Amino acid sequence: MEIGIDSFAATLPDPATGKLPSATDRMGDLLEEVEAADRAGLDVFGIGEHHRAEFLDSAPALILAAAAARTAGSD
Repeated sequence: MEIGIDSFAATLPDPATGKLPSATDRMGDLLEEVEAADRAGLDVFGIGEHHRAEFLDSAPALILAAAAARTAGSD
């Protein structure tokens, strides 16, 4: 059995301010989430695929490649 989480890289408003993060900030946060999941020992971090303005995951293979570059060799 593998344990993991997934994301659709949604850009949601900050609960305190109501402001949306920039796409750059949200992507940075997502990659940090992947790194944290890797450090925690999760087996899988999945990225969905959407083609809508509120989601940043229209090219999940590119996001996963960036995540792999940050987590390579951390087994």
